[in-house]
Amino acid sequence: MLFEDYTTLLLIGHAAGALLCVALTTHLFVWLRRWSRGVPNHGSVRRFALWAAGAYAFTMLLGMGLYPTYKVRVRAEYLENPSAISRATEEQAASARLTEARNLESRLFRLGRANTMQSPEPFTATERDAIADEAEQRITRGAKLVRWFDVKEHWSALGLMLAGSLALLLWVKPSEKPQRGIARTTLVLALGSATIAWIAAIIGIVVTAARSVAGV
Repeated sequence: MLFEDYTTLLLIGHAAGALLCVALTTHLFVWLRRWSRGVPNHGSVRRFALWAAGAYAFTMLLGMGLYPTYKVRVRAEYLENPSAISRATEEQAASARLTEARNLESRLFRLGRANTMQSPEPFTATERDAIADEAEQRITRGAKLVRWFDVKEHWSALGLMLAGSLALLLWVKPSEKPQRGIARTTLVLALGSATIAWIAAIIGIVVTAARSVAGV
């Protein structure tokens, strides 16, 4: 699979780029508010606009490198695979039961009663039903995550266009005292790009928490 050998590096770079994008776009919006009120910081605002657009492009470029791995390893093999989610839920429950048994064994050993340790009890019917219910909830959440991730990808492209348009506008309309229309336009563009950056970062964190492309 394309770039799969570099998945961990791409994921780290993508996360760093997303963090930088959030920081720059948010900072840019704050500085633009001051600039729109007449504070003479147009040079700094222009630089931040270029850096924000560059961070957007960098993050999306690394995301494109990660997408084939996400589509196969995360989306197809897990989020859209009910049997895989059910199996993972059962394995997690079994692992928790085994950990509990080992902790009990350790306590009994310290008390000098190691010989009384028994094998972990099998799951009861009630526990199996609870595991099945948890698996169903995860399957539903997985389907929602897929939809939200697709939305994030489209909105991120819009965010890049907003950030690029803002950088271009600030460079072709240099002014320490912007006109009201220009000031409002730049604020709208900055707020839109910053909002999308935050939303995309949050959705990315949630998806990674559910199933990391570097942890398969």
